[in-house]
Amino acid sequence: MNIETNRLLLSPVYEEHTKYIFKYFNEKVITYMFPGVPKDISETREIVQKFIEQRKNNTDYVYAITLKTSQEFIGLVGLHHLRDKIPELGIWSKIEAHGNHYGREAIGGILKYAEHLGIKKLCYPVDRRNIPSKKIALFYGGKLVTAYKEVKTPDNRILEEEIYEIEVPESKTP
Repeated sequence: MNIETNRLLLSPVYEEHTKYIFKYFNEKVITYMFPGVPKDISETREIVQKFIEQRKNNTDYVYAITLKTSQEFIGLVGLHHLRDKIPELGIWSKIEAHGNHYGREAIGGILKYAEHLGIKKLCYPVDRRNIPSKKIALFYGGKLVTAYKEVKTPDNRILEEEIYEIEVPESKTP
């Protein structure tokens, strides 16, 4: 199922997105993220296959973010750990797209989809130094529930993680 917002189309990740993910998921993008950069495109293919399997198993839904007008690839957004009491939001966008509020818009689309799924609350982990990402959580009424803690990534970086909880708004349909 695709999700549309004013400017964006969020579509389930498939093999055709592999080359874009590999190209744009780079050292600059991961500065404040847990996963490291894939070493080669075959590693990215494995990650995409994992996302496809997770979707089939209804555990995680990962979407490619594209512009509706041009189909330009922007990044990925996801609902993770759907079987947990409070599932998790995740997002990244390519550096060239930063500053356009695409992340905020994509998260808004995912929140509407989460409501459709009956989810009431989501967690949003963010490195406290990643001010634009923190602003997304705050824009949607996120409340800080876990203050700063250090998290070591698989590639030995240290994140300064905070966790926000975002209430999924209920639509007011007449």
